Amino acid sequence: MKTTKKQTVGRWLVWLVLALLMLQLVTAIGIRPAKTTVLSEEVSSYQGTFWVVNNDQMEFTAKVLVEGEMAQYISLSPEELSFRSDTDALPVNFVLNLPSSVPPGSSTANIVVEQEALSSQDNSISSKIILKHKILIQGPYPDKYVSTKLNFHEADNTIEFVSEVENLGKLDVDKILTRFYVNDKQQNQQSIQTEETSLKTSENKLLKASLGKELFEQGEFEVSAVTEYDGQQVELAKKLILGEPQVKVTYFNQFLLANKINEYTIDLLNEWNQKIKNVFVDVEVKKDNIKIDEFRTKSVDLEAELSKRISDYYDARDVNTGKYTFDLVINFWNLVRMDQALYTFETEFLEEESIDNVPALAGRAAGDAEEQSSLPWLWIVGGGMVLIMILAILFIVWRYLHREEYEGGDGGL
Repeated sequence: MKTTKKQTVGRWLVWLVLALLMLQLVTAIGIRPAKTTVLSEEVSSYQGTFWVVNNDQMEFTAKVLVEGEMAQYISLSPEELSFRSDTDALPVNFVLNLPSSVPPGSSTANIVVEQEALSSQDNSISSKIILKHKILIQGPYPDKYVSTKLNFHEADNTIEFVSEVENLGKLDVDKILTRFYVNDKQQNQQSIQTEETSLKTSENKLLKASLGKELFEQGEFEVSAVTEYDGQQVELAKKLILGEPQVKVTYFNQFLLANKINEYTIDLLNEWNQKIKNVFVDVEVKKDNIKIDEFRTKSVDLEAELSKRISDYYDARDVNTGKYTFDLVINFWNLVRMDQALYTFETEFLEEESIDNVPALAGRAAGDAEEQSSLPWLWIVGGGMVLIMILAILFIVWRYLHREEYEGGDGGL
């Protein structure tokens, strides 16, 4: 493990040096201006220019390309820049030919200037310096147009659903409301709606409705908000996240054998309502609070609200009898970061001869002995019943063979 830690520290140092180098390179070049805004109601075609500035008088080349939803309507000149040490800045020219119909609101395109960065030969780490000039195309709004945003507010006993509406159209809105749809923890659809109101031009309002928190649990829930206004509607979906993903250890061995290779068991429970991937456990073995060993389990995927067992082998050939602590650190991806949870278990290492003194194992052994001790009685009872059946069959056969004697005797009487 020491070698692994050294390698990890070395990689972090390389990344740190590279990050500092990239920071210097980013400040060494720049784009002026950083943004262009085009109003589609005023122009159908637009010609623009921005400059790539060589602040530190470096010698380099850079590619120029376009990305984004409106990229297909933009042409560039040139598509590659070559800087000498005495070049202060170079222009990039672009032409925007707007389509016949531009969507209402803001549409974007980015002109990307991409410069190759230095690499670390020892660790083969390379990167690119990327700067962007953003182009915003503002499309016209119709007479009736409402933009919406969806948010949530969690209180002690309720969850408030908030629809933020803004009238961007040219006319007032007479009637507007929002309906929220969400499946609860039982997968039953819950539907609530806000009060109906009006919305003047350029006015912004918060439309709210609430549900009881007891309908939900920890997890992710898909919420759909349908806003209706003056015969039109707009739908927006967003995830409602309550709590954080949690993984628990529900079982670890209480007893293991000293000086042996043992099979150990770890049961992991996913308390989240979504699948959690790549869960693994780092284990530290301690004696009297002194670490004597450490290891890592294999990684597993945990299905929503289900448990999964990790079974593997632990080499305890150098571990003597006694009580030890096992610190289990669960590693898993928690929405936006790698999270950890610590669980500590006390495990006793026993001699193989002492296994009968372990309550759980001794109970099993006693049960086996009891089962074995009852076998002779089962044989005796079973054998007696078979013997009685055989004697009964023999009597019936004998009676059949001597039936004439009995019948004749009856006739004489």
